[in-house]
Amino acid sequence: MRVPIKWLKEYVDIKVSPKVLAEKLTMAGTEVGAIEQNGQVLELDILPNRGDLQSIRGVAREVAAVLTSNLRLTTNNLHESTDKINAKIEIKDKKLCPRYMARVIEGVQIKESPAWMKEKLTLCGVRPINNIVDVTNYVLLEHGQPLHAFDQDKVSKIVVRKAKKGEKIVTLDGFERKLDSSMLVIADANKAIAVAGIMGGTETEISDATTNILLESAFFNPISINKTSQILKLRSESSVRFGKGVDWDGVALALDRAATLIAELGGGKILKGKIDKKLSPRRLKQLTIRVENTNRLLGTKIKAVEITKILGRLGFKKVKSNEKLVTVKVPLSRAGDVEREVDLIEEVARIYGYDKIDTTISRVSQELKDDAFENLSRRIKKILVGVGLYEAQTFTILDPGFPQRLGIETKYIPIANPLTEDESVLRTIMLPSILKVVDHNLRHQIEDIEIFEVGKIFHRKENYKETDMLVSAMTGSGVDFFKVKGVIDTLLSELGNFELETIANNLLHPTKSAGIIFEGKAIGWFGELNPDIAEKYDFKKPVFVFEINLEIMLSAIKVEKKYKPLPKFPKTDRDVAMFIKDGITHTAIMDTIRQTGGDIIENIQLFDLYKNSRAYRITYRDASRTLTVEEVNLKHNLILKTLTDELGVEIRT
Repeated sequence: MRVPIKWLKEYVDIKVSPKVLAEKLTMAGTEVGAIEQNGQVLELDILPNRGDLQSIRGVAREVAAVLTSNLRLTTNNLHESTDKINAKIEIKDKKLCPRYMARVIEGVQIKESPAWMKEKLTLCGVRPINNIVDVTNYVLLEHGQPLHAFDQDKVSKIVVRKAKKGEKIVTLDGFERKLDSSMLVIADANKAIAVAGIMGGTETEISDATTNILLESAFFNPISINKTSQILKLRSESSVRFGKGVDWDGVALALDRAATLIAELGGGKILKGKIDKKLSPRRLKQLTIRVENTNRLLGTKIKAVEITKILGRLGFKKVKSNEKLVTVKVPLSRAGDVEREVDLIEEVARIYGYDKIDTTISRVSQELKDDAFENLSRRIKKILVGVGLYEAQTFTILDPGFPQRLGIETKYIPIANPLTEDESVLRTIMLPSILKVVDHNLRHQIEDIEIFEVGKIFHRKENYKETDMLVSAMTGSGVDFFKVKGVIDTLLSELGNFELETIANNLLHPTKSAGIIFEGKAIGWFGELNPDIAEKYDFKKPVFVFEINLEIMLSAIKVEKKYKPLPKFPKTDRDVAMFIKDGITHTAIMDTIRQTGGDIIENIQLFDLYKNSRAYRITYRDASRTLTVEEVNLKHNLILKTLTDELGVEIRT
């Protein structure tokens, strides 16, 4: 949200520079993304729970609390005529519209807004249109309460109801929108004239011929507004504010403020009285904050008097207090955000100043037992960062079209209330997330990419079980099958024993891939990304990936490691290259070599793999003596013969 400092100063004394103000607001939890217009405008990053800050008055209250300055909230100087209001309003769905208010202003003249109003709107990023529309936008920015002005001569009656199935409306942006029965609309006696809380329709919009105004101010159900906005893919300044919940009392304040300005700038008269249809008055919640509990959680020594002052500056009204506790009423503008004692403690902490709270080691943390998975996760990250990979963090939510892009069939898990259609399912595989990162980097001309992520996937079984996974993607100069194999070798050798096996995986290149066996359990795979998938992503160079199931890996890790002294006697290496037949696995070759070689086989390493050709390095060593060349040659020749006779391999010379 863009906030002109000049406008803020109408409500609160600001005696610090914009830079200092930005720093103090950020320290209190309201981050200032930028300072624009030569220090005239603050660009605020409003947190989702702070709908009260989506107005100049709301930000002014926050600034007053942070700077310990006086807050000046002026009242409306509204003058009504002797003529009574003549509008007819009917609320058919009071759950979705618990409060609807209206005023009528007659005899207005549509013209250009004064320079002071246009300047403020422009600084906030809003384009001035005419005095009536500008007033509704001005009050929306000032109070955080959306309003809508109807041409009263085009509206016989206001009916707040759900849309009829298949009902259509042309909204102010010029698009015809098809509505469904879940959406709340503002209608006249025959048809919808506005999508409630989101955007008005063209048939009743303010024009140069308008003379009489029906001004609407309401409280709409936030969930209903959010759902309608998502379905219609229509996001407006009004829908953002209604979707977070507006101030119940602010509905009336904003209505009177806008009516006063319209009469002042348009030369009209405000008819006597206002319509106020509501379910029941909203009562302020009462919460109690304990001084001892506050200081225990924060590690401070704040007294009840200071807690009362801090909460008072934020608009919380004191009910009672003593040295041990403070009871306050929560303002309706914060009703959806502050619900428990701990919420009040957070308010005290951020205004008191996080920088004033000493850093201490929590006693609780010292009592926690070691978590096996957390230890494994930290160790994995340390190893992978040590070999040059960068850690990535991605969302667990994906585009439902990802299975088609990967060329696989998988049942994803839909989210009940997704924010966007492109992010509406939970991932059941990690690969799409990391490939999205690769794609983003390549499109920004970053070609050397070596990244990994430790994250979760989801399953429908066992009440949507979560599984911890490790995924990596590597591409660019110097990256090939053997570099990726080396990374896996470095990682797994630190944690236990592993072997590779031939696999058939549609995600990988058919001849440049392998399965990973760790301590006898299949935990994952690695290799070059299937060329068909790479083509769908428009990857020009080979991308190598690997994925490891960390839960299976953790279950296979041996808790106790056995250590042995360094060997006293020398080793002897022999290489063997061979052509293999279809169906002969890496495991079968490894088992044959070990069984034939016996105790003097220390290690077997696959170091070359191409189509049906493989090459292994066999290390011979005896722990009690030095092997002779004749002994090694005899055993090695026996291994070659056994491989040929039992597995049908063809030894390359």
